Amino acid sequence: MVEEAHVIAGKDLDRYWQRRDALEEFHKLFNEQGVVDERAIAIVGVTFLDSILEHTLINFMIDDEKEVSKLLGLDRPLGTFSSRVTAAYCLGLICKTVRDDLRIVGRIRNKFAHELQASFDLEPLRGWCLSLRWHEFSMMMKAPSDATPRDIFKVGVNQLICYLDGLAGVARLERRKIRADDKDGPTLLR
Repeated sequence: MVEEAHVIAGKDLDRYWQRRDALEEFHKLFNEQGVVDERAIAIVGVTFLDSILEHTLINFMIDDEKEVSKLLGLDRPLGTFSSRVTAAYCLGLICKTVRDDLRIVGRIRNKFAHELQASFDLEPLRGWCLSLRWHEFSMMMKAPSDATPRDIFKVGVNQLICYLDGLAGVARLERRKIRADDKDGPTLLR
């Protein structure tokens, strides 16, 4: 017999297919061989990571869309990439290495968004790309010696996306539950 928690239905199923469609679109934009616009690569990569983090947090939180949206919507406490990274780490959803890499790619995205002359080959972006580590764990190897900072960024972001995409499914299975005894008020006051 299949446990109810393992069956995706309703809003969870809709979010799952939205994530699949977005992943396909991301792959086309991010991994297209002819794309030379470094700014687009940096911004699109982190935008997709932000989307997956949002889905992961939604999947982990109680099934109360109205209340959850008060945390995750625009101009809300968990409405930014940085706050979502911190929340995912503090909730035990991601390890320090993933947290650190997410923060680094966020800084890289911000640099490209705010500086016209930004380039993966110039400091500090070059050093930040070379400091990414999650891909070394997930691929069980260091980057080839001829890999450019841009190559490392792209592989790093792709590996973070693979990890977080799987995590979004696990988070749904570990979703927080509304306490059954809450309907009659706090337990301590009865």
